Amino acid sequence: MLSKEEKSIIKQWLCQFQLSNPIRKVSRDLSDGVLVAELLHQLFPRMVDLHNYTKGFAVARKLDNWETLNRKVLMKLGIFLTPDIIHSVASGNQDTVFDILLEIMIKAEQHDIQCL
Repeated sequence: MLSKEEKSIIKQWLCQFQLSNPIRKVSRDLSDGVLVAELLHQLFPRMVDLHNYTKGFAVARKLDNWETLNRKVLMKLGIFLTPDIIHSVASGNQDTVFDILLEIMIKAEQHDIQCL
């Protein structure tokens, strides 16, 4: 579980991205995976096709988005989400969302270093 300070750093990092909707409550706003797909599209444009992700409130829609994101993008980055993790994030578990964002942030920083 991340500390408040670590969560604050992740929130600040998120603010640098121009997403289709503002992030007011991380666990709720990222639970359908669409904004995470947009974030990943900005970081790794060739890896993410945004048309694969549809906004939704139904858990089935959220699970589908996260499963697609996991299969098509996250696994290629070396981030592996189990079905339990996918269900947790789709259910709006704040700790799980922040854990995934931290992994994405680390991968993005590693990618930036490799591109130098």
